[in-house]
Amino acid sequence: MTTFSVGRQRCIWRERPRHSGFSIVAILAALLSVFGVLTLPPLCQAKLVIDVDNPNLVKMPIAVPHFWSQSQGPLNGADLAAIHSNDLSLTGLFQVIDGSGVSISIGNAEPDFDQWSRLGVQALVLGNYEVVGDELILEARLYDVPLRRIELGKRFRGKIADHRRMIHRFGDLVMEKLTNVKGCFSTRIAFAGEAPTREIFSMDYDGHNLRQVTANGAINLSPEWSPDGGRLLFTTYIHNKPDLWLWDLARGQGWPLSARAGLNVAGRFSPDGRTIAASLSFQGIPKIYEITIEGSIIKRLTDGRGNDISPSWSPDGSAIAYVSDQAGSPQIYVVSVNGGEPRRVTFQSSYNTDPDWSPRGDCLAFSARIDGRFQICTIKVDGSDFRVLTNKGSNQDPAWSPDGRMIAFVSNRSGQKLIYVMDAYGQIQIPVSRVAGKSPAWSRN
Repeated sequence: MTTFSVGRQRCIWRERPRHSGFSIVAILAALLSVFGVLTLPPLCQAKLVIDVDNPNLVKMPIAVPHFWSQSQGPLNGADLAAIHSNDLSLTGLFQVIDGSGVSISIGNAEPDFDQWSRLGVQALVLGNYEVVGDELILEARLYDVPLRRIELGKRFRGKIADHRRMIHRFGDLVMEKLTNVKGCFSTRIAFAGEAPTREIFSMDYDGHNLRQVTANGAINLSPEWSPDGGRLLFTTYIHNKPDLWLWDLARGQGWPLSARAGLNVAGRFSPDGRTIAASLSFQGIPKIYEITIEGSIIKRLTDGRGNDISPSWSPDGSAIAYVSDQAGSPQIYVVSVNGGEPRRVTFQSSYNTDPDWSPRGDCLAFSARIDGRFQICTIKVDGSDFRVLTNKGSNQDPAWSPDGRMIAFVSNRSGQKLIYVMDAYGQIQIPVSRVAGKSPAWSRN
C-alpha cells in the first residue's frame, strides 16, 4: 500500500489520517480478483493518506491542465493553471504530471478518467473561466481519478486583477480537502528592503503583488504581522535610534509603540495578538519583555547576564524561544512566560540565531553558522533531531508559513540577498522576491 508522507521533516505538522474511498476500492479489487473478474491497477489500490511518520516521501501524482475558456481575453489558461501547479509543487507533497497529450474537458463536462489514469494521475484539477467586462468568473474542480468522482468544486467572481488571489484561494481549499490542514497560498510575506530602499515591503507568498508599506527614508527592520493581518510591527531608525513602531495597513499610518532609551527591537505578537514580546535595553543590556499593544510593560521575561534578543512565541503562547549569549556565544533558549529557568536548546554550532517556532509547536527553525556560513536548520524543542536544510550560499532569517509546510528565508546564493521559499524539509528552494530584502515575516492568514 502506498502512503503519502512528509516524513523527512518529522518536526512539522502532523496530518490527521482520514478514511477515504481508496480503501474500499482496494477491498473490491481484492475480492474481484479472487473471482477472476477484475484486477485493478496498483493506482486504484493506493490509500489517499498523508502520513508524516513515513520516512519515505511518495509525492501524490496530480495533473493541472490549462484552464479552458470559450473566448479570447486578457488571461491565458496555461498561465492560470501554472499558478495552481506552482502552489502545489512548493509544498513538496505533489508530483505534477504533464497532461499536455490529454484532451481537456470543455466547461463542466466530466473528464476522461481513463486517459488520466493511464498517466498515473491520482488527483486532477480542471478549471474554466469567463471574462465579462472587467470581471472574471472562474470555476475550478478537484477530481479523484481512481474513484472517478469530483471531490471539490468552487466558483469565484471578481476583478480580473484578482485572478491570482482566486487561484490561491482554491489551492488553500484543495490542501484542506486532501490533508485536513488549510493551505497558505493566500497569505503574504512582509520583509525589509536592502539598501538603498530599506523600507518595509509586502508581497504574495510567491513574490507577486509587491507593495511598499513604508516611505520614511529611514532604516526599517524586522517586520511582524499582527494575527489578523491588519497591522505590521517593525523596528525603525526614523528618529536615529531603534524604536518599535506599529503600522495600520488599511490607514497607511504608523506610530511609535516603544521608544525607550536604548534598543527597542524584534517585536513579536503573541498568538492571540493581545501582547508583544520585544527586546528592550532601557535598563542596561537587552532583555526580553512582554508589553501591551499600547506599549506598556507587563513584565520582564528573561534575566541573567547575557544579551537576550529575537523572541519567538510558542503556538500556545506558554513559552518563548530567544537568543542569548549568556554561555559566551549566541545560542537559542526556551523559557516559560510564567517564569522559571531558561533551557538551552542548541549545541550543534557556536553561533545560532533567528529562532522561529513552528506552527505545530514541536520544533524551531533557526540560522546556524556552519563552516563559516549561515544555514537554515530545524531542531525539536527538546534539542533533538537537528537538521540542516540549506547548503548554498549564506542563509538566514527563517519564517514558517502558517500551515507549517514551508519556510521563507534570506539567501545570497545568487549574489544578492533575496527572499526564498522552501518546503519544510528543504527539497525545493526558489527565490520569490523581486527586490533584495531580509527579515521575512509570514502572515498568519
